[in-house]
Amino acid sequence: MEKRLTAIVIALLVVASGLTAFAVYNINNISGSGTHQPPSSATKLIKVTDSAGRTFYFLNPVTRIVSLDPSSTATLYGIGAFKYLVGGNEFDSYPPNESLPNVGNSYSVDYEELVSLQPQVVLGYGATLPSYGAYINNTLGIPFILDNPNSFTQIESETLMLGNLTGCYSNASLVVNWMQQSLSYLGNSTSNISPSEEQTVFYFLDNYGGDWTAGNNTFFQSYFDVAHLKNIAEQDGYYTINPEIIANSSPDIILLDQYVPISAVDTAPFNETNAYYSNQVYTIFNDNFFQQPDFRVVYAVAWLIEETSNPLILHGLPLFPINLPYPPTNGWT
Repeated sequence: MEKRLTAIVIALLVVASGLTAFAVYNINNISGSGTHQPPSSATKLIKVTDSAGRTFYFLNPVTRIVSLDPSSTATLYGIGAFKYLVGGNEFDSYPPNESLPNVGNSYSVDYEELVSLQPQVVLGYGATLPSYGAYINNTLGIPFILDNPNSFTQIESETLMLGNLTGCYSNASLVVNWMQQSLSYLGNSTSNISPSEEQTVFYFLDNYGGDWTAGNNTFFQSYFDVAHLKNIAEQDGYYTINPEIIANSSPDIILLDQYVPISAVDTAPFNETNAYYSNQVYTIFNDNFFQQPDFRVVYAVAWLIEETSNPLILHGLPLFPINLPYPPTNGWT
């Protein structure tokens, strides 16, 4: 144990010496409520503000990043900044076949591995700053930047923030413009569906301890809005829905999560619904497109529209503006 602590202390000294040229000034305390201004000499520094409201300034674009957030990893790859990643997490899925050192996940972090990689920034995900994020930021002295996008607009803002942080802002702008054009195209493709013509839909997330689904203020609701589908789940967030609501609503479409077996709908109340009788039960092709808030959610919406109302929708989708060895459709087409 003593040797391990000594190794961490030594590595911290190395990291600290390397950080001075990059992480110049974190103006907020751990609560994220600070509103101080940077020193006058820092007016031209790179400024980023995370979802906790904490603001960081850097002298130069960062070139050593550890990502504990799969969506940040995907976004960095999409904007051409993957080369700046020195560490990832166990849930990274895009790009495929990546060989980054695994530093942990959203629940636990290997601090010794983290420090040994000498990152200038650590990226994390969550609605509030996790305890390990506070430890990384305050004790290890490595800027911990938190993101928690919960809308298409916030994904776009997160993409631009990462572009600014890495000096890839031009590419990030191209990706954001592509998102906006794509979502506009997808929205226009379903605009002729009137409210009275909208099909009802139920998203079957899991059946552990009840029938889990996604209601208002979730990304799935955003997908349904663009596709002009009416969600039978009307509560906020993710929750277990009363089976009687499913039976009484008799949804026209049932979406199964990737890990819910098709046999789950062979019992009541699902086998008494319009979706079951009309064979409109679809299994989501890849959870990562639907659950990870990055630019690839465009393809989640496109798939949904393709399955439910317009089988040719993908042919008109704008081409992704960045040439990547693994295109963003990898995992779908």
